Amino acid sequence: MKKISAFILTLVTLFWWCDTAWATCDVNESNTLNSLAVRVNASYELMEGILDPDEYTPPDGLIGDEIDEFEATYNYYRIYISNITEDLYVTVYNEVTDEVNTYTYADSDNGTITFDYENLLAITNFVITVYSSDVTNCPNTELYTIYLTTPMFNEYSTYQMCEGNEEFYLCHPFLSVSSVGFEQFVKYLEQYEAGHIDQEGEEIVEPTEEDSNGFIDFITDHLTVIIIVVVVIVLLGGLITFVIIRKQRSKIV
Repeated sequence: MKKISAFILTLVTLFWWCDTAWATCDVNESNTLNSLAVRVNASYELMEGILDPDEYTPPDGLIGDEIDEFEATYNYYRIYISNITEDLYVTVYNEVTDEVNTYTYADSDNGTITFDYENLLAITNFVITVYSSDVTNCPNTELYTIYLTTPMFNEYSTYQMCEGNEEFYLCHPFLSVSSVGFEQFVKYLEQYEAGHIDQEGEEIVEPTEEDSNGFIDFITDHLTVIIIVVVVIVLLGGLITFVIIRKQRSKIV
């Protein structure tokens, strides 16, 4: 009886060990999962939606059918996370709202996860972390991180002052850098129009008289050396040309 019990215990232990060994996350699977994770991409697209008529008041001046036909629109971002497989899932952290959402392959459309984001008043950073799913032998392993930033709408771009200055960064419709107060905006725009800063807001440094004089002084101080170098280059060029022509003539003869 003891021998039978020991034999059964040995079989149970063996099967348990085999099952555990089979389910171990090995190097090959880990490498495969990493290869899948780095293929995951994130992007966004600016979309336009139509507001419900109950959510706004038509502008003044509309009459009759114009009121019924008027549609108020709004913009929002559509976020895409592509190349998700059953072996992967992602978490999306929104640094503005401090929210974390989890998406699996079941939430995707043929491997692409899509969600909308309507806050255009702030620059928003998304941290997208890719993990291995429970169908793998390496569940919940962090594999890859993607950073995605959606720009903020720039209300200054609608100001009349930006007409003709659309190339200036503070007149762009959307900004990926922090905006400035109105007084600073006017100041920078005036500097841009005066040619003191460039389209990116960087100061334009004009050559000074001192720089020009310095170059002239350098030429004057080293004139003899410069002449000698030029003469040597000309002579060497002539000599090389002479040798080449002479060789070609000797071949012809």
